[in-house]
Amino acid sequence: MVLISRQLFSASPEIRVRDVMLSAHDDFQTQRAKLASIMLDAMYQFVGLLDVDGKMLEINRAALEGIGIQMDDIRGMPFWEARWWVISPETQRVLQQLIRRASQGEFVRGDFEVYGQKLGEETIIVDFSLLPIRDTDGNVVFLLPEGRNITEKKRTEAALARKNEELQASWDLICRQRNELQNLYDRLMVEQELSERLLLNLLPYPIAERLKARPEIVANSVPEIIADSFPEVTVLFADIVAFTRFSAAMSAECLVSVLNEIFTEFDTIADQRGLEKIKTIGDAYMAAAGLPQPVSDHAVRTADMALDMMDALTLFNRRTGYSLQMRVGINSGSVVAGVIGKRKFIYDLWGDTVNTASRMESHSLAGRVQVTDATRRLLGGAFLFEDRGIIVAKGIGAVHTWFLAGRCAPVSR
Repeated sequence: MVLISRQLFSASPEIRVRDVMLSAHDDFQTQRAKLASIMLDAMYQFVGLLDVDGKMLEINRAALEGIGIQMDDIRGMPFWEARWWVISPETQRVLQQLIRRASQGEFVRGDFEVYGQKLGEETIIVDFSLLPIRDTDGNVVFLLPEGRNITEKKRTEAALARKNEELQASWDLICRQRNELQNLYDRLMVEQELSERLLLNLLPYPIAERLKARPEIVANSVPEIIADSFPEVTVLFADIVAFTRFSAAMSAECLVSVLNEIFTEFDTIADQRGLEKIKTIGDAYMAAAGLPQPVSDHAVRTADMALDMMDALTLFNRRTGYSLQMRVGINSGSVVAGVIGKRKFIYDLWGDTVNTASRMESHSLAGRVQVTDATRRLLGGAFLFEDRGIIVAKGIGAVHTWFLAGRCAPVSR
């Protein structure tokens, strides 16, 4: 059987490959042995052969040249005493343990840091293994050490590990920042909701929406004036009679508590009857119907609110034991409404209709609701009235007024 082609020896009957001489006259087994030797020496990784005691019998050329020694210098030496392994006594002890285990028939493997360059100038990491080789009777007679240089692989893995740690740290930072942004956003939404509630407590909803749409409000500049004319509204003023004298002996907390309880009930009535609370000044309360959204029944809404306010104050007196009384004045007509101020906005009304409504309150009587002819005509026959006649109102002159005495039909709530 021919293993090597005859053409290889066409120029010469012998060919030398390093220390191996191939001949055209070699028999088949000799060729195989020589080719195996060539193959062993040509391998780039570390390969050798040890006896069961760990003494070196053969080591391939790549391993020998890697540390600059000759086979004759180390043949018969304990494998752990070779230059590769003298990086540390601990490495040598671990290698001896592996050799003992392999000599007992166990295939062993591990990563080692060893000297990989001549004179030990540089260390490398090898993936090292020991394979027991048995004879036909199953006895371990040799050990096959093999090592692959995995230094670059380990460096790459270490670099990847560092990069993964950096990426994980970046991801953790992004998650923390995202959570912080979410928390900030949530707080901002809460603050915005609070601001909107506060704004709605100061201004009617349509007016608040118009203000929110104005970027100049935020730009620390004077905003464009918001002002509207309403030809048909009804204005209500209410004042608690002699409240200053009543509250003279009260503490500040008690005074504010009384007014808060009364005016909070008035606010509820305004919401139920569809009026817009304009403001409170001391113990006076002002509201209007027909703005900022015009309605046709503005006078009826206001009359109902006035009567409800009287009932609410009566219930408050029964509950608290006080004997407070209130004057109410109502007038209907045209007004101008708008927002004034750059900070602490207020929605207010102006015009003769407002002034007359105020005079109706100040010239009314305790426990009575006084209305003008204009309001009386708009209310028609749904309410009961007492003709007060002509009064002289300060700054206005003679005015024909009426007291609102009640409703003709059952109250609609």
